[in-house]
Amino acid sequence: MINRSSMHKQITVAPAAGVETDVVMSDTSNRFPSLMTPRLTLVSPAEAGFDAHDAFLRVGAPRFIDAAEDPDALWWSIATIIGHWHLRGYGLFALIERSTGRPVGMIGPWYPKGWPEPELSWHLTEDARGKGYANEAAEVVLDWLFREKKWNSIVSFIPEDNLASIALAQRIGARPEKRVSFRLAPAENMRAWRHRPNEQLLDQSSMSGRIQ
Repeated sequence: MINRSSMHKQITVAPAAGVETDVVMSDTSNRFPSLMTPRLTLVSPAEAGFDAHDAFLRVGAPRFIDAAEDPDALWWSIATIIGHWHLRGYGLFALIERSTGRPVGMIGPWYPKGWPEPELSWHLTEDARGKGYANEAAEVVLDWLFREKKWNSIVSFIPEDNLASIALAQRIGARPEKRVSFRLAPAENMRAWRHRPNEQLLDQSSMSGRIQ
């Protein structure tokens, strides 16, 4: 769980169904959660011990973020991802391959200002695709959101021509809803896919062994 000390400043924002509505200005010494799967460790890029520059910004770092070929835009992207954790208290996890220690992608709840509601978003490096990493990571993140943070739903906004992401959404139990388009992500072919906790998840034993 994410601790909230007396130093945290909480500011009310527009509510989204089933999620926390505070903006959390976090002390930088705050310990963020990490999650673990058989092949991956999921860590917050805002964690004090995580070297975001080495993982994402150095020459030769793996590329999986929009505008990654532009070093300036990439810097701003990483700064936004780290800042999101401090402002929301949750965000995109960096996926670390346990066998090699290398970053292979990002996944997590993403709710920047201008988004209609929190989104489960994922990005993998090209060489990490086709290994089931996204499925493995998505399941543990949903488990954390539904069990530990008590959310009752989250969506993924997926273009209808992104067949790989649609297949992943279906594998992890998401259901299609209406097409969506909003100012920061205008699109004619983007659909919301809704993730909800299922009975099997709710009946499972505590996931305390999977949270570090």
